[in-house]
Formats: sequence, structure tokens, C-alpha cells
Amino acid sequence: MELAQLEALCERLYNSQDSVERAHAENTLKCFSMNTEYISQCQYILDHALTPYALMLASSSLLKQVTEHSLALKLRLDIWTYLINYLATRGPELQPFVTASLIQLLCRVTKFGWFDDDRFRELVKESMNFLSQATPGHYAIGLKILNQLISEMNQANAGLPATKHRRVACSFRDQSLFQIFQISLTSLGQLKNDAISQLQELALSLSLKCLSFDFVGTSVDESSDEFGTVQIPSPWKSVLEDSTTLQLFFDYYAITKPPLSKEALECLVRLASVRRSVFTNDAARSKFLAHLMTGTKVILQTGQGAPMGMLHAGIGCIVEDLSPL
Repeated sequence: MELAQLEALCERLYNSQDSVERAHAENTLKCFSMNTEYISQCQYILDHALTPYALMLASSSLLKQVTEHSLALKLRLDIWTYLINYLATRGPELQPFVTASLIQLLCRVTKFGWFDDDRFRELVKESMNFLSQATPGHYAIGLKILNQLISEMNQANAGLPATKHRRVACSFRDQSLFQIFQISLTSLGQLKNDAISQLQELALSLSLKCLSFDFVGTSVDESSDEFGTVQIPSPWKSVLEDSTTLQLFFDYYAITKPPLSKEALECLVRLASVRRSVFTNDAARSKFLAHLMTGTKVILQTGQGAPMGMLHAGIGCIVEDLSPL
């Protein structure tokens, strides 16, 4: 099949209003996602196709191949390396839906290969290379990769046994999640005076994903009686006890508008619900709660930020956590 013909079929697959025409295109193109011999063809499409729909076909087909077939380790590593280089060179110019699909593919390959080769665990480091580049497009891709990586690790996949998913998620939590949370805080600090709201939104979303991770579901020890709290791991203690962490989210609540301010408040709600035993001592926890109460008081006095319903929920969590130790 000529590339021009394939691009025309992809256009019909994703855009045609004619169900018969769309079904024909789907039937003709399904070989790319079902037959492993077409993996190299998918790479050829990514390298040479001009339309975003052809790129989308290649990416989505590779995602299905990776999820449903036991591909050789070398092939998966080649795909992983190729995607990182591809996103670095072409990522900023692609349509957002194509970029999102490629990033999902990259994170799926990473999760499925987590225990197969240590190189897969270097994705956080590779993402930092995107963040270190000067262009907003690369910075956004770095944050998107980390956002998607947490989402991928936090949910089960049809192609991965539940026991292996738990093992991978637990390992990711212990080895990478705290580093990603620190990256999100650093990014928020760097972007606080930035005019590009998309980057602020991605950084806030990243913080919230870290704080909303299913710590209990991936925990080896589920005997904790602190039900209903956020089971932040002990190594996170230093960041929680650092007053600049809470203040960063209060600052974002004050300087942004919904929906960004709502996400900042959601982060504060999660922080207000962290387990009590994570703090060094009662004095450290009391200082933390005092900061929460002071910041909440300022919000009430100024009337800024997210809808009142969300604000009341946040205050409710904070007040509840003021109960005796």
C-alpha cells in the first residue's frame, strides 16, 4: 500500500461520516495493530507520514501491539528509545491528540517492561531532559509524560496480570513517585510568574496526581487502621514539613482562576488529609496544621479562588484533622 493511500484511509477512518466507508478503512488497516510484522511499518509511517491521522494510526496500533503481544525485549527497548527521540525532535510540532497517544504508548511500554530491564525505569530522568530545554513545547511534553506515567502506573491494564500490576505500581511508588512530586513542586515554583497557563495546569495536575496516587492499593502492608487518610510514605516527610510546600499551593490558589485554583485547593485538601504518623513529632504536625488554618482563613477573608463547595470541602478536611492526636 502506498503511503498516500494509507493516509487517505486514515482520514476516512477518523473523519468519515459514512459508517460503511469507515468500516472498510478499519478493516483494511487493522493489520497494523494485529500483526507484529507491521511494527516496522508503523515506524515508517511515523517517520514519513504528513497527516496527523496516519500518525495516530501508527501510535494506536503500536499501543495495541505492546499491550496484547509478548514482544521481544530488544524490540520493546527499541520502541522506547525511538519514542523518546521522536518526541524530542517532533513532539512540539505535532497535533495534541497525536502527542498524547505517543506519550501513552511510551508509558505503556515503560510499565510493561518495568522489571524486564533497568533502562525502562529511566523515564523520569528522560522527562527531566525535556524540562531542561528552553522551549515551552518541550517543557510541556516533559510534564505530560510524567502525568501520563502516574496515570498508567495507577490503573490496571487488560494485558497485565493484576499481581504484576501491583508489583510494578508498588515499585514505581517507592522508586520514582517522590522524585516526580519534587519535580512538580520545582516546576510550580519556576512557573509561578509564567504567562503560559498550560504549563501551570500541567504542573498542578502533576502534583495532584502524586498526592492522589493509590498508596493503599499498591501498599505491601494494608494493615493500617488510618482509614480515610492519604497514606503518604515516610520518605515524603521532609517535603511535607517544609512550609514552602503548603505555601506554594496557597499562592497558586491566590494568583490563578478556576479551574487552576480548584486544582490548587484539591492539592491542599489532599495534604490536609495526610496520615498523622508521617510527621516527625507532634510539634511538626501542629506547625503544619497551623499553616493550613492560617492559609484557609486568608482564603475565607479574601473570597478568592475555587467555587465555595470545593472550599467548604477543603475546610472540612482541615478542621477534621485538628482533632486530638
